[in-house]
Amino acid sequence: MKIVLGIPDGRLPIWELGVPLMINQLTWEKIPWENETWVDSGGYQIMMRRMDVNLETVYKKYTYLNAKVFMSLDRPVPPCSPVPRENFQNFEFLYHKLEDRDIVPVIHAYNRESLMESIDFYKSYGVKKIAYGGIVPPTMGQRGSRDLVRKIYKVIRKHLSSTWIHVLGAGSPYMRTIFYDANSVDTSTYRIKAIHGMVIIPGKGERYVGERKIVWRVKRASQEELDSLLSFLEKTSFPFRVDLSHWKQRSLINAWVLIKSSYSSKRQEVEPEMNLSEMEDEIGEQCDKLSNSLLSA
Repeated sequence: MKIVLGIPDGRLPIWELGVPLMINQLTWEKIPWENETWVDSGGYQIMMRRMDVNLETVYKKYTYLNAKVFMSLDRPVPPCSPVPRENFQNFEFLYHKLEDRDIVPVIHAYNRESLMESIDFYKSYGVKKIAYGGIVPPTMGQRGSRDLVRKIYKVIRKHLSSTWIHVLGAGSPYMRTIFYDANSVDTSTYRIKAIHGMVIIPGKGERYVGERKIVWRVKRASQEELDSLLSFLEKTSFPFRVDLSHWKQRSLINAWVLIKSSYSSKRQEVEPEMNLSEMEDEIGEQCDKLSNSLLSA
């Protein structure tokens, strides 16, 4: 599984790790490193901030950014929503106008009909990569939604068995165990955790190392866990100074742990096996229940 690290600005020299990076086209005008670079369209930010950014603007930015992969401009929607028609239209526009670019369409956790329509639509273009997006973090915190978005991913995976599937925002240790057979994921969790005083311990997850009293659900790192982290960094030749007291150093440590650690999952062993038709029926039923609960709320 390829890990792509999101980089919002140039304050942290994460590119020195030599890993693939993802930038948001809204905030970057050029790419100053040699690393493999992916470009996010900024669709989520455009929607949340109600920004006036049109497709032509995105197209022009994509023409001069020297990157490897470009996400199509999409409008995220809540689970079980129909697909916005402009998502298809935006992809067609960028795909035809930028024939020399790798334009990656995004499929969200749509209802069953829109999910199947999206899969068929993008298959007709013979795309080599597809992204699954709009699923984290809010939906993964709800038990019903978590099960639903995993089933939708499995349906996409089975229908597109030979296609590279990238899961947007799913690069944390926990999320990688859920989408264990994705080809790639991206994450900014290394930086977010660090800003909040946390480091990622290999095989354990995040632990708090700050000086403040913990007011959220996270464990404080034990000395044994810190020793195991320091040992891991030494064995893997961590190229920066080890300092747990500053968010920048914690960010670099977290990024290193993410890209150098592997996380296995037993989900293949414990999950009941369902065939493709059964999973599609289950998605339809769960979306119907979700729609009915929203109507009665």
